Amino acid sequence: MWDLIIVGAGPVGLAAAIEARRAGLQAVVLEKGTIVNTLYRWPRETVFFSEARNIEIGGHPFPSLSPKPTRREALQYYRRVAENEALDIRTYTEVTRLCPEQGAFKVIYRDRAGEGALRSRYVLVATGYYDNPNRLGVPGEALPHVRYGLEETLPYWQQQVVVVGGSNSAVEAALELYRAGARVTVVHRAPEIRPRVKYWLKPDFDNRVKEGAIRLMLNAKVLEITPREVVLEVGEPPSGITTVQRLPADFVLVHIGYRAVDALLRATGVEYQGEAPVLTGAYETSLRGLFVAGSAGFGSDTRSVFIENGREHARCAVREIVRRTRGPAVAGV
Repeated sequence: MWDLIIVGAGPVGLAAAIEARRAGLQAVVLEKGTIVNTLYRWPRETVFFSEARNIEIGGHPFPSLSPKPTRREALQYYRRVAENEALDIRTYTEVTRLCPEQGAFKVIYRDRAGEGALRSRYVLVATGYYDNPNRLGVPGEALPHVRYGLEETLPYWQQQVVVVGGSNSAVEAALELYRAGARVTVVHRAPEIRPRVKYWLKPDFDNRVKEGAIRLMLNAKVLEITPREVVLEVGEPPSGITTVQRLPADFVLVHIGYRAVDALLRATGVEYQGEAPVLTGAYETSLRGLFVAGSAGFGSDTRSVFIENGREHARCAVREIVRRTRGPAVAGV
């Protein structure tokens, strides 16, 4: 019987594991991929929006060559923290079900050896959102040339690429693709690119659009994707008149946001209000003993939950678990 099972070995899950270990809890982290699997799958040249000190966990300083660290630096940092803290992390172990029992949970998982189960008094879900991109809901979006996210730019050299979206990831992808030799069109259904795009990206993007290096189509809604084209409904405000246009496309990259990876919570019977689970101040769900941390508990509201506040969710949840398990004096340490 474990004290705590943490689902997800991203920065937030690791922060929870550190809190639990230091408080004397018997805790294990189950992760379906590698450690910090989400960060590993980010584009290789990603630079964080947050400063290094704001995404530190466990009080471990984050050395970085610049105030805003790179993906590579983050992968090294979180791996070293996990090693130095001697955290019990079981990678390539996917949790498939949570089964509430009397005063505990049976956690069903699948690893290379097949299906297994562990029992724990408490469970904390920190599964993030990166594995659950928003879909367009149009014919053709399952075609093989349609991608959700950008890992490398080389495959798109001299290709006609349509990027769908108007926020940070879409703008960043468009700039990287342009500089890698792709012919880029950005399609966004709103009348303007989101004003809160990273301040170092927005002027660069605007200038590339002005000089014609990147084509920008606003008030444009995707109707269908074919093997060679993207079919759009393009509005002409303020008249409200729309036309159907076809864009040639060798590849389509969809960047329209994400939703919490919360299938475990829903399948376990957690109470929801709207798109997000009902949570207490300690980030406990309606099922006693089942906690969440980070964006896993916030539905489609992924823009307001980051590593820097998700790590605080983890600390708050674990301290409540410690209080119930060890008493208030230990929880306050």
